[in-house]
Amino acid sequence: MKNKIFFGMFMAVWVIMIILNFVWPKQTFSASENRMLAVIPRFSFEDFVSGEYLGGVDSYINDHFAFRDFYLKLNSWWEIDVMGKKENNNVYIGKDDFLFEKFEYGDEEKNNVLKNTTAISNFAEDMQKNNINTLFTLVPNSIYINADKLPDNVEVPNQKEIIEEIYTNTQNTHNVDVTQALIEENKKQQLYFKTDHHMNSDGAYVVYEEFCNSAEITPVPLSDFDRVVITEDFLGTFDSKAQVYGQKPDTIWVYKNDANTNIKEAIYDKETTNSIFNESFLEGKDKYSYFLNGNNSKVVVKTNVDNDKKILVIKDSYAHIMSQFLCQNYSEVHFLDPRYTNFNYEEYIQENGITDVLFLYNVSTFVQDKDLYRRLVTI
Repeated sequence: MKNKIFFGMFMAVWVIMIILNFVWPKQTFSASENRMLAVIPRFSFEDFVSGEYLGGVDSYINDHFAFRDFYLKLNSWWEIDVMGKKENNNVYIGKDDFLFEKFEYGDEEKNNVLKNTTAISNFAEDMQKNNINTLFTLVPNSIYINADKLPDNVEVPNQKEIIEEIYTNTQNTHNVDVTQALIEENKKQQLYFKTDHHMNSDGAYVVYEEFCNSAEITPVPLSDFDRVVITEDFLGTFDSKAQVYGQKPDTIWVYKNDANTNIKEAIYDKETTNSIFNESFLEGKDKYSYFLNGNNSKVVVKTNVDNDKKILVIKDSYAHIMSQFLCQNYSEVHFLDPRYTNFNYEEYIQENGITDVLFLYNVSTFVQDKDLYRRLVTI
């Protein structure tokens, strides 16, 4: 009798879950994970035979079952808080609420580095012929700068040594070493977000100062800015991957002055505005896109700085938070993302009167990047 009751309850729950999954509202984007969700695949006999169709169906079901967000948080709580796991979805659960994405430096990464450094060296040699300075800045990640916050007995490759090796093998550039300055300043204040892979504005200012020293320009002192908190509820990319239950959010602040709030125009891929800041992003998950309007293939910022200096920044998203400082010293700041561009960079430089070029990347992205050298070798 007990077995029949148990079986009946089990079947009732099973049927209810099937009905719920069928009628549960379907979404195209997961705000908590900051990614697009799987769509139901279109059937074809070829895909069915190969197993690709069933794999797509499985991904769709996994992305759209009822109470999915609650389940992800519950599962994370069980594995981390109860079972004591040190990581979840390739994100280390560190001390003092720090999260860190795994960093690897194997043969594939070394091969990417070789191609990238060769391409940058050749590019910089071409720039020298036109009297254009090429600067190269690699920013270490939080996993190195805040290594003391990693879980016990977790070892990661030494990014300082990797950066030094990359700089040694890159020719014809002014290499801007920011590692030691970040190490020293990070002892005084937090320079990276805990839940995201980017620097905060204080980290960006350290990089800006070191860049100015190498470029032989005068950095605007921090005392000339107003520090403005724009949100205290930022949960970044690491949080999206790890789904840690009860994770404390980060605070985002920005340093504003007349130079970065009173610009002529900012030209993005699909729109032109008069600001490098976009407050509409603060209403959603992707709050870091407040800086420079998120990911675009090309952004041109025309400032009111009265000089003829124009800089091209070939970059990853670490450059976005740097925009508040880079527009202090140039009449124009151009940002190009090799992931999305498909034109000749040398022609672009000549057509736009660029006077300086800056490669600005974080280490983790640089060692994985396959778009940079592909873009540069077309020059």
